[in-house]
Amino acid sequence: MSKSKIEKLKQHLVSVEYQGHKLALNTQFDSWIEGGRIEPSSKTMNGNGLLAARFYYSGVISINPCFAPAALICAFASFWLQNNGGRYDSTDIEFSADVNDDNSNEVELTINQLCEDIELIQTDSGPFELNGNCYDFGEQSLWVAESFLLQGTVSRA
Repeated sequence: MSKSKIEKLKQHLVSVEYQGHKLALNTQFDSWIEGGRIEPSSKTMNGNGLLAARFYYSGVISINPCFAPAALICAFASFWLQNNGGRYDSTDIEFSADVNDDNSNEVELTINQLCEDIELIQTDSGPFELNGNCYDFGEQSLWVAESFLLQGTVSRA
């Protein structure tokens, strides 16, 4: 599956710059999903496609430590949501900014509702069956690692 909307928003915030400065280092960003729910569907799409379900969830992004003003972060997040949010996505963002000992902030943004469509395509051997037809994720929906860490040791005999 492609990245979730909360992951895409996090990547956007990691990459933006304001007046030549990033909001924070990429290692200072974290994101997660809370309170997810699935709404089943069986809507046929594009001939052999199927909208199998809609996944609704709250998305959270944390930045710690963060020296950028919370209003700046919220403005970038708000505009991203307005440009990239879907019909079922909330455009309201809750945020908190707790001051750390070094006068940086721990910023947390919460979007109360994001929606992801789970789309499948009909195949002969797919693992998902509905009304006698088999379905699978399409090639464009497969998970692909963007990076990985290879650890090993070299020993000499």
